[in-house]
Amino acid sequence: MSIDKSPIKTSPAPHFHSGVTISSAMWDILIALLPITVVSLFMLGTGRVVLMLACTVTGALLGEVVARKYKGEEITLYDGTALISGLFLGLILPPTVWWAMVPLYTFGGFFATAIVRDALGGLGRNRFNPALSARILLLFGRSSLVYLAPFILRISEAFEPYLHDLEVLDLVATATPLYAASEGLAIPEISNMIFAYQGGAPAETSVLAVLAGGIFLIVRGHIKPHIPVTMISTFFVLALIFSDQPFFHLLGGGLLFGAFFMATDWVTCPLTSKGQIIFGIGIGILLAFFRFFVADLWVSPGGVAFSIVIMNGFVPYIDRLTARPKYGQQRKG
Repeated sequence: MSIDKSPIKTSPAPHFHSGVTISSAMWDILIALLPITVVSLFMLGTGRVVLMLACTVTGALLGEVVARKYKGEEITLYDGTALISGLFLGLILPPTVWWAMVPLYTFGGFFATAIVRDALGGLGRNRFNPALSARILLLFGRSSLVYLAPFILRISEAFEPYLHDLEVLDLVATATPLYAASEGLAIPEISNMIFAYQGGAPAETSVLAVLAGGIFLIVRGHIKPHIPVTMISTFFVLALIFSDQPFFHLLGGGLLFGAFFMATDWVTCPLTSKGQIIFGIGIGILLAFFRFFVADLWVSPGGVAFSIVIMNGFVPYIDRLTARPKYGQQRKG
């Protein structure tokens, strides 16, 4: 009897495959984003939204190519991860004038994949949500431009029309419901916010469309309801206590989109169910703090991005705290 002396091939767990690949999961996310994308095309204008998404997606794809080339790694644009990062960023950015969108939003997409994802860990190992991190960077960049405006005008008054365009389009014509309320502008009806609202970022134009996409991801098994449920319920309870318009705050400011699509990012959220519950509660508390206690000092429209990114930093510690004990080993304490 002959013995097969070929080397035994070993591989890390898991050894059972569900059949779900990164590419197939990205396709499902793309389908989940279709309702809110279609609504935003009608409410904010096809040309403007298409240009925004084209800029962020182009930047994200370019970011992966440059980062992978620099690191000598395989370029995997076919898996769709860079595409989805670019789409996420485009949907949470406010529309503005084209000459600002093209360079800034393209750079935002590049920053999301090249820096936050590939440079700070690599695909599947990045600590912070790429799209939200890029959103915060662009937010600070725009805020800096507002503060620098007087100095820019000293150089040349020719910049005045451009600075005026930025202010008008970013803060009035596409004002978010939360900004409208803070500035004493007309507050949209709750029914409009649920079905279709012309204002804010594309992801804020329809609560119903966001819920449809989020429920689709839960049904498909790509996300669990722990984070969205705990994040939304924690914030809503605090809104009932500290605000006289809790439903307005619940539906505005990108809270629901952040709960279903951003906070549930597989790489930057906890692994265990207990950890995800802690994570969601933490985001809800932070969001309530930003909206109800430091709203006058805060530059973020709603504070969702900051709340999620801050909790991203605690994920390794939450995972360690809620890790399942090894077989035959008892948890200490």
